[in-house]
Amino acid sequence: MKKFTAATIGSGAIAQALHLPGYAAREDIGRLVAVDVEPERLKEVQAAYRVDAVYTDYREMLAKERPDFVSICTPNVFHAEHAIAALEAGAHLLLEKPMTITLESAREVQAAAKKAQKQVMIGFSHRFMARNNKVKALLDEGAVGDPFMIRIRFAHKGPFPGWAKSDWFYKPELAGGGALLDMGIHAIDLCHYLIGPITSVAAQMGTLRKDITVDDNAVLALTLGERTMGYIDVGWTSPAGFVGLEIFADKGAIVNNYADPHLRVCSGSASADVKEASTLNWQEVEFSSEKDGWSNEISVFMDPILAGKAVTANLDAGFASLAVALGAIESAQTGRRVDLASLIG
Repeated sequence: MKKFTAATIGSGAIAQALHLPGYAAREDIGRLVAVDVEPERLKEVQAAYRVDAVYTDYREMLAKERPDFVSICTPNVFHAEHAIAALEAGAHLLLEKPMTITLESAREVQAAAKKAQKQVMIGFSHRFMARNNKVKALLDEGAVGDPFMIRIRFAHKGPFPGWAKSDWFYKPELAGGGALLDMGIHAIDLCHYLIGPITSVAAQMGTLRKDITVDDNAVLALTLGERTMGYIDVGWTSPAGFVGLEIFADKGAIVNNYADPHLRVCSGSASADVKEASTLNWQEVEFSSEKDGWSNEISVFMDPILAGKAVTANLDAGFASLAVALGAIESAQTGRRVDLASLIG
């Protein structure tokens, strides 16, 4: 078996929860290295995972190790810089979301990947959840007809304290934004993945409860083409409530409550036409979750590349979702709906 070298640039919470254990579990990773600006954190990850070498300078690591696969797990503002350097060093990338914080820097990453002829996958981990892939399969097979509405709510109490290793999420100079870029970007990507491109967005954002300088709540109203709408509700101030998504379609609906071990699918004559009597037939749909979300992400990244295939959640997906998020920020600031085509140019 051929052995590869993998590296994480950034060794904080997401690297420790997903990337380092994911690489360490693979037999084809012969060498695993980690980078972080905090030496104490590097001691922590070297003790916890089979990390062969640690660095405080990512440039030194790239020059010495020439890794085959690199995960970018640093604060958002550094994504473009670190991604471009790793691509130029010849690595395939797993780039945490959002891919960057500006469309200009996102285009620079796209250009670097094209020049290096390397693949980049964005860490849209909700795509890699078995329950969401089952929703995708149900939609693709026409189980509920054509969707006309999608609703997504992702909310929790915030990344820090409790999960993140520091409060960088709450600093605009490092994160570029708050709950919208952290959690809303996942919801935006799911809209694209499950139904289709978002064509315009209107948004409200606010810092409602936390003593921070970025948004802790955001609500987005979406159009997806001419016959579908949606909305997204994300927040860092919600200890409880529904988390998941609902899709309403011409012949039924799908309720994907993340707290429910089943999907709930409504079929029969659940028509959007008010003149037609509706006969609701709810059923529970099972899905396999042996490998799910974070536990499966490194395989979803590496396996297609090793097989000579294209990764899912690629740079185009990352760019499209970033454009919607930035459009939402512009809408919240101006009070006007933003057309995505005009924003992208």
